[in-house]
Amino acid sequence: MNFRKILLVLLLLALTIAPRLSALDSFVTIDEPFWLSVGANYYYALGQRELENTVYEYHPAVTTMSFITAAFLVDFPDYRGLGQGYFDVDKEKFDPFIIENGHDPMVLLVLSRLFQVATIILFVLIIFYLLSVLFGDEKAFFITAFISSAPYFLGHSRVLSHEALVAFFVLASLLGMLAYLEFERKWFFLLISGASAALAQLTKSSAMAMFPVIALMLAIAIFEKTKERGLKSALLEHLKIFGVWLGWLALAYFILWPGMWAAPGKMLYEVYGNAFSYALQGSRLQVTQELEPSRFGLATMSGSILNFVAQVLTKETPLSWLGLGLAVFSLRRVGAAFEGRLMLYLFVNAVMSILLFSAAQGRNSPHYIMSAHVSMDVIAALGWMSLSALILNQDTRINSRLKMGSVVFILFLQLGSALIYYPYYYTYHNPLVVNAPLSDYGEGFEQAAAYLAQKPNAEALKVLSFRGRGPFSYFFPGETIIFNPLFIEEPGMPSMIERLEQADYLVINDALRPRTPRSELFVQAMDGVTPEHSIFINGVSTIRIYRMADLPVSFYETISK
Repeated sequence: MNFRKILLVLLLLALTIAPRLSALDSFVTIDEPFWLSVGANYYYALGQRELENTVYEYHPAVTTMSFITAAFLVDFPDYRGLGQGYFDVDKEKFDPFIIENGHDPMVLLVLSRLFQVATIILFVLIIFYLLSVLFGDEKAFFITAFISSAPYFLGHSRVLSHEALVAFFVLASLLGMLAYLEFERKWFFLLISGASAALAQLTKSSAMAMFPVIALMLAIAIFEKTKERGLKSALLEHLKIFGVWLGWLALAYFILWPGMWAAPGKMLYEVYGNAFSYALQGSRLQVTQELEPSRFGLATMSGSILNFVAQVLTKETPLSWLGLGLAVFSLRRVGAAFEGRLMLYLFVNAVMSILLFSAAQGRNSPHYIMSAHVSMDVIAALGWMSLSALILNQDTRINSRLKMGSVVFILFLQLGSALIYYPYYYTYHNPLVVNAPLSDYGEGFEQAAAYLAQKPNAEALKVLSFRGRGPFSYFFPGETIIFNPLFIEEPGMPSMIERLEQADYLVINDALRPRTPRSELFVQAMDGVTPEHSIFINGVSTIRIYRMADLPVSFYETISK
């Protein structure tokens, strides 16, 4: 490795590590406490040698649960042997158990985040390596840094979330296959591709959207080879390549998931059976009992496609928009066939990701299509690189320092777009898009906790908080009473009125309204009531804090209806 490449790698590491480690303990998303308890069950299953219990449900989440397992090994290794069994993730007993045993859930979460960030950084290096093989070191540096600095991806890559992992695993798999097919037929390119595909599948079953892209890559390679060797020879050669790739995928999938060692049939049925049940019927197999494809319909698919496309446009930066335009223009350039094929593969990957979740019933969160975002950012980066090749290289007066300066300036603007939203990078929305939807992923509740923590008797206070488990409770020294309208009326759980009577303060935000008819009634009861304190964050749902003693009698009368 030459000095220039070492310098690029060090600069790339600095650009990718610094924004991911900064303020890693500053807030908690609504999903992270859930996954912390799921990961704890995974660790407990490993400790009890009950490997068949390492399955979650409709996607394996093995990578995420492995990060949590590593966190427990560092901070709370004895958890596996205390005999507490498996916690129901919706019964609010996990966090109290952790605290009663002298440990802090926030410490476990931060450690889990660190292990995920380390994996992201590892794949930054893998993607840089593959791109350097395909395009050279300078282009590889720019493309990798550009996609790593994209606000939406950056935000999700530093919290405990599957989406950023899937996106990078899929990208590494596609680049590995491309390097094998179009650069050099070396076995380790197929190994990287197959193992990365396995990691994507072990993270989330929706990564299957990449398979049509692999098929397209092989089909084009067959077409090219047919000119040289004939159809039969080319077809047999690439079927063998696909078999080897699939073999690496299956081997890595088996090795990295202990559940596959004990009960492979159960693992695959739980994951893919539930995945197809969710996609076709909107519920898990536990609810539907069996797959009934006849219940599947495409009536609302067009609306979902438009919604996801709008999300891509909203979350991509103006630099990405401009880069996409340059990429389209660059296809007219002589010698752009290779870049054009890569752009095609990435575009198809983005389309397949959007189509998969547009067809799935009830699974339409914007971040589910993170792989589409990353694919579009790679295309945009290729567009910017084509501009460099078309203009800068044709002007002998432009020296290498000026070229590097222009690259750094673009990356500075891209990363700066994210830093404006610190620490909630993923709440970014393109300033050219009007009426962008507000984010509600738990951000800001730690500020509500900080406000109430300043009260003289904060440790004795009881606070009923929507989004309370984690986003609020991890930062509040008193008692947090969870307000989840989806589970509040379950048998054995305290009723809404009982929880309100126990609380000293109430913390809610605007996202409560559409949850259930009960929550809608609850919000109506708050109309006209002035909060003690409100928290406003740009692009984030407003959080309101009420003192229970200040709520009028009419409030209780309304919610009792």
